[in-house]
Amino acid sequence: MSVARRRMLGPASLAAPILLGSRATRAQSAPEPPSRKGWFADEKCATQRVQNGRTGPPGQACTQECIRKGVKVVFIDEATGKLYRVDNPKPTRGLESDYVEMTGALNASAKTVHVDSIRVLEKYVARCSVQ
Repeated sequence: MSVARRRMLGPASLAAPILLGSRATRAQSAPEPPSRKGWFADEKCATQRVQNGRTGPPGQACTQECIRKGVKVVFIDEATGKLYRVDNPKPTRGLESDYVEMTGALNASAKTVHVDSIRVLEKYVARCSVQ
């Protein structure tokens, strides 16, 4: 580019491609939604379990039966021991009581979660608690 041409464009127009490039980089590196590990359960039983300090997987057959009867689906967060009502329970079907890593939008004040993706870490296995 000639010196005369650069003077006509001015320094601001030469910097524009650099600024646009940095904006594109920021947009590409948007943070991922947080992921959490835990279990999907029914609100009725999970509430009692968490209040008693038990955050492990609830019984799968009981959980599925309660959800079938209309009890809300919740996510038990392993790290915090908190419950979050799932506002879109459809993706959780068939994964009740499995140990999962869930990614989604968490609303701590409303105690809800919108599930974006689920990865099963360990399938539920019934264990006898009698020793």
